[in-house]
Amino acid sequence: MDDGGEAKIPGEHVAELGGFFGAHDQWLFGHACARTRGDRELAADLVQDTFEAAARAWDLLRGHPAGRQRAWLLSTLAHKDISDFRRQEAFRRRQPDIHARYQPTQADTEAEALNAIALARAGEIIEDMPARLREIALLRWQDHLRVAEIATRLGLAQGTVHAQLHNARRKLTAGLEQFYPSGEGAAS
Repeated sequence: MDDGGEAKIPGEHVAELGGFFGAHDQWLFGHACARTRGDRELAADLVQDTFEAAARAWDLLRGHPAGRQRAWLLSTLAHKDISDFRRQEAFRRRQPDIHARYQPTQADTEAEALNAIALARAGEIIEDMPARLREIALLRWQDHLRVAEIATRLGLAQGTVHAQLHNARRKLTAGLEQFYPSGEGAAS
């Protein structure tokens, strides 16, 4: 095996493969040009892929007569061309979705302004909370600590932290009701 993990061609097969290539490359290239409607680069790629496949299958292929070898080359070339066509078609079908996914969304300035006002109001609501409740709320929503981490840091029971977070959410929801009447966007 080589560094890429593929099997190396045995030394005694190198000369045979060289002769095989020399005997069939122009003939196969002509068929590849016909299949690719004259695209010489694509035809050359198909010929290369086909001969790589022949090298991998050489133990089997070398025992066949020349006519059967050519038939194998031609069918392998056709299969590789069809596979490439299918791959390109699949990409073409997915391309609009891929393109749409990476386009920037249109700015919703009204929603952005409303969210900025609501965020400022949420900050005011948290600042007006009692010191312990404010500390728990900031540890959860600003520092992203879990309930167990907050409880350990403050020396409280987890149930107490849960209850305090519930109270903080209720205050935030009540204070932000005018911005999110259906409850959407309230703190979680």
